[in-house]
Amino acid sequence: MTTEKINKIAEDIEILKERLLEQRPDRFSGKDFARSFFGALFIAATFVFSGKLFDIVKQMQPYQTIIVIVATIIILVAEIYFIGWSRARMSKEAGRNVFEFTLKRLVAAYVVSILVAVFYFYVLGFNRSLFGIEVFNFIFLVAMPCSIGAAVADLLRKY
Repeated sequence: MTTEKINKIAEDIEILKERLLEQRPDRFSGKDFARSFFGALFIAATFVFSGKLFDIVKQMQPYQTIIVIVATIIILVAEIYFIGWSRARMSKEAGRNVFEFTLKRLVAAYVVSILVAVFYFYVLGFNRSLFGIEVFNFIFLVAMPCSIGAAVADLLRKY
């Protein structure tokens, strides 16, 4: 065997080790948005068809909407940190720090979840019966489980 072939085999073994044993997360890409979208779409379907959701949205106060938004962000950060960063921190690659890693995934998951909530809001015709603050209540309330589904779909695929 030539030295070239041995070096190629060594590189291939290192790649397999990284992907199978170390479970190092991939770099963030456009595919992550698509995975997040379908994860959010799937999880949201279990909530938007509940008749109780409509009643809850109608009765929510503005401070409760703020609590839902803050709780969603806290849950997402914890989920991204404990599922994703706990494995990525062992990576010695440049540009891999907890803030960059978490922020990109947090923004992607939350933006996608809000888009999915807006999608369901119009597709299911809630726009004909909810008005004003109720629209925001619906969107952020549905975005909560959507964001969890979006982050899980992205992070669990890699591990």
